[in-house]
Amino acid sequence: MDIFFILFIELLIATAIFYIVLFSFIFYWHLVKTSFVVVPVVFAFDFFKTGFFIISIITIIVKFLPSFINFLNL
Repeated sequence: MDIFFILFIELLIATAIFYIVLFSFIFYWHLVKTSFVVVPVVFAFDFFKTGFFIISIITIIVKFLPSFINFLNL
């Protein structure tokens, strides 16, 4: 299996867990009736963007590192 696919599936699972925890906190804060500033769900998407950026960098390094090493060993 391609490393990008594996890491992307792991990122989707981590993002789902992140959103479950976020929504459970929002639900808890709703029941407690306290005045907390709740981070909107749109900002939680930054978690997914950062993870996808890291996955892309890891994939590029893993795919092209053997070629780069062979190029240096001329």
